[in-house]
Amino acid sequence: MEVPVSEFAALTEELLREIVAVNYDRVQAGKGRSQAFGIIRRWSYRPHLSRNTWMRPKLWQLLLDFAEAHVPIAWDGCTVNDSYPSAPHRDKGNQGQSYTVSFGDFTGGALCLQDGTSHQEVDTRHTGFLFNGAETTHWTAPFTGRRFCLVFYSIIWPTKFLPRYRVTCRQETDGLLIEDEYDDSIVVVDRKGHVVRFLRPPQPREWIGRLTHRGQPSRAVYTPASV
Repeated sequence: MEVPVSEFAALTEELLREIVAVNYDRVQAGKGRSQAFGIIRRWSYRPHLSRNTWMRPKLWQLLLDFAEAHVPIAWDGCTVNDSYPSAPHRDKGNQGQSYTVSFGDFTGGALCLQDGTSHQEVDTRHTGFLFNGAETTHWTAPFTGRRFCLVFYSIIWPTKFLPRYRVTCRQETDGLLIEDEYDDSIVVVDRKGHVVRFLRPPQPREWIGRLTHRGQPSRAVYTPASV
């Protein structure tokens, strides 16, 4: 699945304009410039957008545009890596196929896959590749230079928050427009996550999840931005 070099121009410009923050929470894969966008798992809270999504709406829109043109799978989130030498790991919170592609001015940096005794190295530069990161141990081969990498994936939806619901968003002039199927809301938030405009207020939800043994109040609390 080769991708024309020109398709990475806008992404590269944005990633050079504002550097991806260091992630210190990736225990197995190691710390580095690696951040998630889109829908993520949030411990005991319901799945929702990562804060990166509204903090960097332009980058998020570029990821949406790229995915629409090139990503052949359904996906919930996208991890953006900037010169991130991931250690061997599995994506235990994901399920099914993931799509990955790399770009930038670098040499080396193949995607290494280990499944039992089978070892494979894949050159993902400007070439999309599908793999199951939840079942296959994978890591990044040594590289030199500036290597960007995108990974699109689906999360394992927590049982207590089933059935699944959709949360979609897109960039607007005054922030990120978020349409949340869970509470039937449509709002626009700024880069701090504050609501600046209501198109449809959230509806009260007394419980979360059909299999929750103990009732939980909805975590979908939106607060208008201070005037």
